[in-house]
Amino acid sequence: TDIVKALALGADSVGVGKPYLYVLAAGGTSVVIQAFDILRVKLDCAMGLLGVGTIDELKYCGPTLIKRRTSSSHAYLMNDSYSRPNSY
Repeated sequence: TDIVKALALGADSVGVGKPYLYVLAAGGTSVVIQAFDILRVKLDCAMGLLGVGTIDELKYCGPTLIKRRTSSSHAYLMNDSYSRPNSY
């Protein structure tokens, strides 16, 4: 998830409040608690797939776990007959 990526790349906090305000308005407190439980499960799953068990471990090992692209996707030349030339 984006939260795990941000923490792995050094963020100290991540904002997640706006969707939960919508949930609160639509369904009340119990639905917000359910939504946070779902988020917790997704975070645990993503961290488990990366092989880390805690946020501290994620932040320590994070930069080596995240793959970064070296250039943008539109920088590659397309040499087939179906591609159109870049207009920028």
